Amino acid sequence: MSNIAFPIFGIVSLLFAGVAGWFGWKQHRKRRLVSATPTTEIGAIADEGTVEITGEVSCDDPFHSPIQGEEAVVSAWEIEDWDETGQSGMWQTKASGLYSTPFTIDDGTGQVQVTIGDHLADESGTGISDMQLGPLDFDQFLTDGVSIGNVASSIERFAAVTTVPPDADPPERIAEFLEGETTIAEQSDSITNVLDVGHAHGERRFYEGTIAPGDEVYLLGEATATDGATHPLSSDDIEIQPPDDDGLLLVSDQSEEELHADLGTYKLAYAVAAGFALLGIALLLVGTGVVPLG
Repeated sequence: MSNIAFPIFGIVSLLFAGVAGWFGWKQHRKRRLVSATPTTEIGAIADEGTVEITGEVSCDDPFHSPIQGEEAVVSAWEIEDWDETGQSGMWQTKASGLYSTPFTIDDGTGQVQVTIGDHLADESGTGISDMQLGPLDFDQFLTDGVSIGNVASSIERFAAVTTVPPDADPPERIAEFLEGETTIAEQSDSITNVLDVGHAHGERRFYEGTIAPGDEVYLLGEATATDGATHPLSSDDIEIQPPDDDGLLLVSDQSEEELHADLGTYKLAYAVAAGFALLGIALLLVGTGVVPLG
């Protein structure tokens, strides 16, 4: 390896460390919020602010999720393309989103309306909500769901649903979905792939996880008084929404205990970040001659 290559690879390693550390911090922050916020009975909600509740979902007007066509109140989805450069290949996130319709959560003590809204991160152009760098897609690796700004999901059934080969048409439902989301980049052609073994350049896969009426859910969000609310407040005067500040709305079909355990994977991201940081510093020291090679 030439002397000039050492600092180049050192800088790349430090960039990888930064990405891993960033995603680890995001995961760690979610875990702290889940741990620090006590679960409140819905019937006991009497103030605005951050609340943590659990209960059963109900909705009079669910929608059909864009990838699987399932009846849902929440759909978390992600699109990845297989990208080959030279002799290497990797899955790269092209877009992710969370669709939701207003729904109600009932825990037996009361019920409250939840309005999450629709959120989209176009990783292929503008509107990128989270930094992605090469194969280190830590958001996908560390979570079962999507995280966009201050709205996050963790869905146990989040998995690759459909894979579309390059130069092929997607299923009709997905084609309609892509036509409606005009910011999502078109699928790449296959280039040659004559001697390909495994994935072909341009192959696209679609992930989705849904929350449906009747599901038991965990929800962390901002309780806000509705228009015309009377004081003192009750759950009937409250709507739970994403926070306006640097807070978090987190929805999951897992129990708090399961969610807490899954979010503990931030430790792995921190370890990866530390490893890349040490490697990057070592390469820079060697490349600049501070530490002699050999």
